[in-house]
Amino acid sequence: MTDIFLGENFSEDSVDAVNFLETRINDLSPFAALEVEIEGVVYKTAEHAYQALRVVAEARQAIMNANSPLEAWRAGQKHKASGQQLAIDKDELMEKIFRTKLLQHPYLKEVLKSTGQRTLLKIMPTDMYWGTNSDGAGQNKMGELWMKLRSELE
Repeated sequence: MTDIFLGENFSEDSVDAVNFLETRINDLSPFAALEVEIEGVVYKTAEHAYQALRVVAEARQAIMNANSPLEAWRAGQKHKASGQQLAIDKDELMEKIFRTKLLQHPYLKEVLKSTGQRTLLKIMPTDMYWGTNSDGAGQNKMGELWMKLRSELE
């Protein structure tokens, strides 16, 4: 099975069709091209904000300048490995960012409501904290956070 994120099982030599999907639900992703402004600073995406706000101030600009959310994630991992990460509660930080995203992009409330009472999953086999594997293994903290925010909208 090929990885939807062109990850570990993706082969450039394959002749299989590449399935890509862009829906309104994708806008809930921290990688979605939606800016967020937090404490007067505008971040290109929620991922840029998350990665930048969890490292020391001196390391933030490189993350903020990243051309893509994936590049911001990579820069964040680099700073994390070098010990430039702050002692923060990552769940609280992500909740703050997602609450801000909901306020600054009001249509996301309707997107969230449109999911009804369905379970929201971040299926990402390389992230067992924020996501879950296709077999359900993983904590799915991001899905749980979006479901919490959705319940507050009802």
